[in-house]
Amino acid sequence: MWKQLLVTFGTGVLILSGTSAVSADQITPQDLVKTTKSLQQTEQRIQTSKQSVAKAKRHVETIDQSAKAIDQKIEQTKSKLASFETALNPETADKSLFKQVLSTVLPSAKAEAAESEETKRDLQAKQAETKQSLKALESKRADVKAERQQARSAHVAAYKQLKGQAAQLKDLKQQTAALAPDKFMMPATGRLSQGYGPASGQFGYTFHNGLDIAANVGTPIYAAAAGTVTDVKSGGLYGKHVFIEHEIDGQKWTTVYAHMHKIEVKTGQTLLQGEGIGQIGNTGNSSGPHLHFEVHQGEYAYSSSSAGNTVNPMDVAEVLGGASPIKATY
Repeated sequence: MWKQLLVTFGTGVLILSGTSAVSADQITPQDLVKTTKSLQQTEQRIQTSKQSVAKAKRHVETIDQSAKAIDQKIEQTKSKLASFETALNPETADKSLFKQVLSTVLPSAKAEAAESEETKRDLQAKQAETKQSLKALESKRADVKAERQQARSAHVAAYKQLKGQAAQLKDLKQQTAALAPDKFMMPATGRLSQGYGPASGQFGYTFHNGLDIAANVGTPIYAAAAGTVTDVKSGGLYGKHVFIEHEIDGQKWTTVYAHMHKIEVKTGQTLLQGEGIGQIGNTGNSSGPHLHFEVHQGEYAYSSSSAGNTVNPMDVAEVLGGASPIKATY
């Protein structure tokens, strides 16, 4: 059973966790991360199940080939026994057929030797040997039949498991779609202290390339989208800050998180959207505890006087489940 199940009513969204439901404005980044991890784990299990189904199918096919070969041997053996029966009882068979069988079984024998005791004993010995072979083949066929039944049951069970996982994956994708923003999520809870756009130049820049989200020192900061940490620094105007590179719909993006109190990630680390990366602080060129958040279309390229390749986070950063994790009004 899943820990969470998405239920939609019209335009509203509820997340059921156990027996309790939470509304959209109570959805947290942790909910998003848990759902994303469940989605990834289910996708991995599906790949494993597909391999199991294919393996089970090949096993059934191999057994079927063995069964077919055994059936052919049994028919050949039964035909051989019939030949011996004809040879040992020539009076009940067509004479020309008798001679044909005899010349096949004992090509060096003459027709007159068919009635001799020595020839009869030889034929009887071969008949007994063939009967034993037939008995062994029939026993083997029974074993193969039982093995095929087990293999078939394993194939059916594996396929049933795969179908269940596929249904689970579909629901998890719907849940993730309801939780996850199309591109970026707002990375912290707080109050907007400065927006994106032209600035006075008081702090050394005439264009503010991001958003400033004011909050208490220690407020969690989350990855705005899945990506890889490309740099972690602890000095300069940004103070302690982190760069994360993202690939979204074939487009490269870079997000920046500055003035942090504590950094909880390392360069090269891969992150899911909503995973914690550190805490809001007051380091670098900062007049109070806040997160400076930038979104660059492409690689990071700073400009103090223009937008450069940045975009307004308000245009691309969405809210979780339809309710903002930032308590400010914009």
